[in-house]
Order: sequence, then C-alpha cells, then structure tokens
Amino acid sequence: MVDEFTYRNAGVDVEAGNAAVELLKRRLKSVKHPLVLGGLGGFGGAMRLPRLKDPVLVAGTDGVGTKVLIAKAMDRYDTIGIDLVAMSVNDVSACGAVPLFFLDYIVTGRVEPEKVAALVGGVDEGCLRAQCVLLGGETAEHPGHFAADDDFDMAGFAVGIAERNELWGPDKVVAGDALIGIDSHGLHSNGFSLVRHLLERHGVDLRAPFREEDGSTVGDVLLTPTAIYSPVLHDLGHAGGVHAAAHITGGGFPDNVGRAVPNGLAAEIDLDAWKPGPEFAWLHGLGVARDELLRTFNCGLGVVVVAAADAAGRLLDVIARGGHGAHVVGAVVPRESGDAVCYRGELSL
Repeated sequence: MVDEFTYRNAGVDVEAGNAAVELLKRRLKSVKHPLVLGGLGGFGGAMRLPRLKDPVLVAGTDGVGTKVLIAKAMDRYDTIGIDLVAMSVNDVSACGAVPLFFLDYIVTGRVEPEKVAALVGGVDEGCLRAQCVLLGGETAEHPGHFAADDDFDMAGFAVGIAERNELWGPDKVVAGDALIGIDSHGLHSNGFSLVRHLLERHGVDLRAPFREEDGSTVGDVLLTPTAIYSPVLHDLGHAGGVHAAAHITGGGFPDNVGRAVPNGLAAEIDLDAWKPGPEFAWLHGLGVARDELLRTFNCGLGVVVVAAADAAGRLLDVIARGGHGAHVVGAVVPRESGDAVCYRGELSL
C-alpha cells in the first residue's frame, strides 16, 4: 500500500512537466539575446542592464481573462500567449519605457507537453514581437484545482527600463494636446465575459463563419491576438512630442484614457474620426449599446497617444512606418464636468 502514495498517483506527472521543458528548450527564440546571461533551466533568469544615466524600472502584470476559455473551446493554444505578453508590455510601453523581459506562469489541471509548448510558444512569439526576452517562467500542475483536467489559466509580468526624465504621464499633458489613436487588432483581451455571455444567450457557434472573404470563423476572429505596440511606441519616444499614452484594455476609454490626463483637463474624443472593425458592429448587433462598447472594449483603438499638437503629423508618419494605422481622434480640453473623458460624434458601426 505504501508504494501507491506517489506524486504521480496524486495527479502530478513530473515526467510530463520535464517533457514540456525539453520541447520548450528546442522551440524558444526570444531567450537568445546579447543581454541574457545563461539560458533556460536555472532557478532564476539573469540579464545585464543597458547603460542609462538615470535608469528607472517599470513593471506591469496581467492575464488574458476568460479569453482562455475561447482558446480551449477552439482547441487552439498558439495565439493566447501573444495576448499574455501584449497585455503587460503595452502597459509598460505606455509609460514611455522599453520592455526588457517577460516571465509567465501557467497553471493547469494536467500537464500536456504539446499544449504547454504551444502556450509558451505563443509567449515566446509575443516577446519577439515586443523585442524583449522571455527570461523565465513556471508551469504548475494542480490536480483537483479546476473543474476539468484540461482547464488552465495563465498570467505574467513584464519589466521595462527608461531614463527617468523620458517617462510619459499626465503631468506632462497640457490643453491643446492632440489625441492620436493607433488601430487595434479586434477585441484584444478584455470583455470576454460579456462576449461569452452573448455567445451563450444567442446560441452562436464559435465555428460559424464570420468573414466569407477569408473563411474565418467567429472563434478565429475572437482569438485574433492583441496587437503589440512596444516597438512603435519606442519609435514615437525617439521622434519626440509624446506626453502620455493609454493602453485601451478593461474599462475602455473612460478608465484608460482618463488616466492619461491630469485633473482640470479632459480628453475629448471625436468618435467620427475612425471606423471600428466589424467585430464591434457584430457586438452591437448582438445587443451591446454604444456606451457599453466604449466602457468595455477598445472599439478599434488599442492605444491612444497624447502628444503636442504640432507633433501630430510627424508622429502619424512614424506610426505608419511601424506598420500600424492611426488617426487624430481628438484633443485635450479644459474639464467642464467631473469626467476625464468626453465625446463628440457617434461611433460608426
């Protein structure tokens, strides 16, 4: 009877975890960086810091919310890791910092090596897009923790660096500054509890067609990875004129753009200045009001940059060269009510 009391019989397969690590060692690319000391497999990742005059570390952490349930339902795990990286590195970059490294944490009821390798492979791809390093991570097997053994969740954090005097923030914003919106890649990684509620309420099949022209399904569109803006935001920093930036995640425009303006000023957003993608019209058609779209989703803009008005043209050119679409979507004005964000026009859905 004593021989039956093993970690494996309790539900933890150490050999499966080791197999997942071996798969990752062969697949990961972002760890090959001149500042990285050593490789995978140690107790901690080590990285040299670039030389700066007055360096400041900027850190951000996040998950991908219930979008993981869409990935599970579609049995597709290669993109959700990109979302995980994006949610943190975009936050760090919105402060004016450059992401240095990322660490991930994946917890699952049962380790399936290929599935873990696909998840972390997506994290690695996200790091490559963000031009940072996947410096380490952890995969944990928690039998009995989830309703089903193939359930999982993931979280992570990014650390970036900046010169102290080059950080962005609301303290640098003045009346008359321009608001520049950078296009999103669909819903990104927030609001999925509402999305899933709509899918269930309307009986929408994730494998139903969404766009006939490319054969994409509803699930494909919902799993479109969050855009990673770190390289283009870095380029904007070099171009000059940026005062603040907001990464549009949970809470939509009020909660995120509102943090980029100081007391006494407001961001006036012109809703006629851009056209949201078809995903947002689809959500509206399923019953989400325009006001709720603005409070919950990015509505087609993944980042809003606050910049000197006379720099707007130059910054739009930088964004275009970085491969993103962008628009001047408003201006900073004196605050006439208690709201840090106000609107004119109407979303074109």
